[in-house]
Amino acid sequence: MEAEWCRISHHVHRIEFLQIVRDAEIAYAISPVVRRHRLSAEETEKFLVELRIPRAANVAQITNRLVVNCSQKASSELATQN
Repeated sequence: MEAEWCRISHHVHRIEFLQIVRDAEIAYAISPVVRRHRLSAEETEKFLVELRIPRAANVAQITNRLVVNCSQKASSELATQN
């Protein structure tokens, strides 16, 4: 009985992990467009929902973090060059 529960739990965690990886892959793919058009997380989520992307809110948040982190990194690199 306990072995069955562990197997099911492992399977659920694997599904969740794969969903997170898929979300990150989508976020990475769309981040240049989001950056170019300066979309907020809310705007990104709206467009992803219209495109029927699963877990749109999660993808939008990951994308927003990618864009913000890239912008901060670029700003700090410029500051150290000056």
